[in-house]
Amino acid sequence: MQLNQKMMMSLAAIAVIMLVMITGTSKPIECCTSVSDKEITLPITGFKLQKYNPPCVNAVIFFTTEGPRCSYWKASWVNQKIQELNNHRLSKVTEKTFIMSQKTSISN
Repeated sequence: MQLNQKMMMSLAAIAVIMLVMITGTSKPIECCTSVSDKEITLPITGFKLQKYNPPCVNAVIFFTTEGPRCSYWKASWVNQKIQELNNHRLSKVTEKTFIMSQKTSISN
């Protein structure tokens, strides 16, 4: 009788642990499930590309001062904005590299 009680307690403990593991690791999916082709007029601070993975759709997620916006990746203005943001990022990296090389040459 005690063996059955211990076994039941062990099974109950395992069930609780598995339940915690299952519910603890599942998080809500945060992605674009719909998109807009309307041009964003808010200041854009960055972007990321989202690939199709239901319920998520192909999208460009632009990070704005008022939160993320899901944009249709084939909208004409989207490619231009991505190039503009990439060029801006590249110019900042080039500028930092130039400044670092100037500091190094001055200290030598």
